[in-house]
Amino acid sequence: MPRSKQIEKEDILRAAADVIRQKGEQALTVRSIAAQLGCSTQPLYYEFENVEQLRAALLPYVREHYIQFRCTNYKEFGRHFLNFARREKELFRFVYLRRREPGETLLDDINFDETIRLLSQNLEMAPETARRMHHQMQIRCYGLGVMLATDYCELTQDQIESDLTEFYCIILRHYKGITDDAQLQYWLQRSRNLIL
Repeated sequence: MPRSKQIEKEDILRAAADVIRQKGEQALTVRSIAAQLGCSTQPLYYEFENVEQLRAALLPYVREHYIQFRCTNYKEFGRHFLNFARREKELFRFVYLRRREPGETLLDDINFDETIRLLSQNLEMAPETARRMHHQMQIRCYGLGVMLATDYCELTQDQIESDLTEFYCIILRHYKGITDDAQLQYWLQRSRNLIL
């Protein structure tokens, strides 16, 4: 009777992510992953022809296990993304600081459609305007994420919260054509469920 397979594909991908988390992408080799698993390289070559194939499978694995999340409000999108950049610098670099394939989206935002619907509904704006507004928030978060992941700056949780709120106010003013503080307070109150 043949021996049952002890190391699964999922185990290999988890170990590969751990290698990147601990030592950076440059340390990602078949041997370093095997060492992380405490096995020979044979199980890795059973699942993957080479390290390039493993890297290709690792990208969706990292997205699914570290980046994809369900938001309960608008601000949570930015909060989660920036905390990923702050806490998982090496994985952030692996996913976002690489040459992009044609057609890849800027950020992994599984809540995109719901976000646009909520912005459009709460702010009484056309969906296309809500898309443009959200795109500005995505760009802001991406830029801050890069700065956090590359140690260009450090932000505490309170600073992240404050920065997200401040930028929300800036883009809200722009996309709603708000000209005074009373109007801003009105629309902040209308959208308070989005920015808690």
